[in-house]
Amino acid sequence: MIKKLELALIKFESVIAAFSLFLLLILSIFQLITRDFFNFGYPEIEIINRNLVVICGTMGAVLATPKLRHISVDALTTVLSKRQIALLRSPLALFSASICFVLCYYAGVFVMDEWKYAPINDRWSLPFNLIYPAGFALLGVHFLLNCKQKHHADRSNN
Repeated sequence: MIKKLELALIKFESVIAAFSLFLLLILSIFQLITRDFFNFGYPEIEIINRNLVVICGTMGAVLATPKLRHISVDALTTVLSKRQIALLRSPLALFSASICFVLCYYAGVFVMDEWKYAPINDRWSLPFNLIYPAGFALLGVHFLLNCKQKHHADRSNN
């Protein structure tokens, strides 16, 4: 059941990443054509493109986490044995998930503050900010899933 949940999440995240990248490409080409050939552009497209870059980057990080290809600080792995590294894997994943959920909470506070204090004419772009809490929440879920799966994998290897 956990594996099915993870596969469904990965498929959903892949669709979001692919759609965001495709939309970024289409809007960039459209903006390039309108500027070069018709001497005008849409400033809203620049704002959308900036947000799409953030979405693509966030989804890239989220998609890297289940495969353990995320950015990590591996300073101790040169000193520790494989057994010690295996023992630390679950607690570190749990710690990482905790940090991601705390960041998710504060990103949610940020989004609510942005909505509260943004001028009405700028609110159209604020839904893009939902990527911050959503991204941290997804990272936290993947770290929890890594913790659970790696813990079972470590037990089956012993």
